Amino acid sequence: MTNNPYFQNVASEFLALAILIVFGLLVYYSGSRRPRLSFFGIQRTKKLVVYLSRLRVQSGGAIGVDGTPRSFRESAIPAYEAKLMPALQRLFNYVVPGMEELPGFLNRLLLSDVDVEILPSPLDVSEIEGDFTFIAVGSPGYNLAASYVENSLHSIGRFTDDMAAVTLPGAPSLSGDQYAFVQRAGNSKRTAFYVAGMTSRATTGAVRFLATEWRYLHKKYPSGKAFCVMLRITSEDGSTYQKIYEQEQ
Repeated sequence: MTNNPYFQNVASEFLALAILIVFGLLVYYSGSRRPRLSFFGIQRTKKLVVYLSRLRVQSGGAIGVDGTPRSFRESAIPAYEAKLMPALQRLFNYVVPGMEELPGFLNRLLLSDVDVEILPSPLDVSEIEGDFTFIAVGSPGYNLAASYVENSLHSIGRFTDDMAAVTLPGAPSLSGDQYAFVQRAGNSKRTAFYVAGMTSRATTGAVRFLATEWRYLHKKYPSGKAFCVMLRITSEDGSTYQKIYEQEQ
């Protein structure tokens, strides 16, 4: 059988594939994986919880896709926040390096060793899970995890004036609809990230900033240092921004 040319050809292709996968894994584990896990504080747990805003809809308060009031009476999450979740999940789901040029399903072979759990805001602080790192998306008005970061983890930036403005210590409050912040807070037991803005566009920009600029943040604020970056989002899709203030603790 081993002398069969067809068998030899198939075997050589599988061997080449195995070598490519092993090489890709080596690139992955020796590259950005370690700083990524370190920045998010998940080296030990390999788990990240994302808390989205929770909308509590009263009976008759929901409008169907046909424009008719409906009797839906449950919790929901904002559609724009749901659309942002792939950006965070992709942080920990990689196409194995070197596989992109292969045909068929092989070019989508993913590697993930981090459990990213997406949840609506808890209704009680006691529901905030264990000692896992979490990301709070949105303002304290709709996300109790955001309130927990502001009050119990003493975040640098916060909402003021009944959610009408955002501010950093020693800096003027900002109330324009384009302002947002990205921050890391925590204590000896847990790490939390807090990304929020004055509007859906601003919050979208904050999430995208965290997902794309974590290397910059990791280099500037190493060793789990608390920081806050205030942003002005300059595009409708949240992809461009200006840094207004930066502070650290």
